[in-house]
Amino acid sequence: MNEEFPVLPAVVGTCVALYLGYEINRRRNKLRKVFNVFDKQESRIADALESMVESGQLRPHVPSPVHS
Repeated sequence: MNEEFPVLPAVVGTCVALYLGYEINRRRNKLRKVFNVFDKQESRIADALESMVESGQLRPHVPSPVHS
């Protein structure tokens, strides 16, 4: 019995996997460009607020449980 490796399905599967990887990477980069809105000034403010929380000057917001 001569068993052959199915070349065409393997090539098609590889192409589909490569395309999906490319598309996911492209969309992830697009979302990073859209939602990465911090500039240097806002980054400094965020860092200052985080250090104030760590030092105990500020407490992080903890939402109260919803009563029904």
